Amino acid sequence: MSINTQSTNSKTNLTNISRLHTAIGTFRVLANNENSLVLVNVEILSTDGWEALVIETNTHWYQTLLTACEQHLREQST
Repeated sequence: MSINTQSTNSKTNLTNISRLHTAIGTFRVLANNENSLVLVNVEILSTDGWEALVIETNTHWYQTLLTACEQHLREQST
């Protein structure tokens, strides 16, 4: 389940997903959706609150989260 997807700036096509529940954790994501989806800022909900993650596109978690974001955005557009 995920909630509160909104386009934050139509000029640069930034999309904010305020809470995205996945099998690997709960995330807050800012993504650029201009030509293809690119994660710009990612935070994970930990026991101490939101913690920023270093974005490394060649990691398994990035690909998993990117796929979850794409699916979420498809569901929101229907």
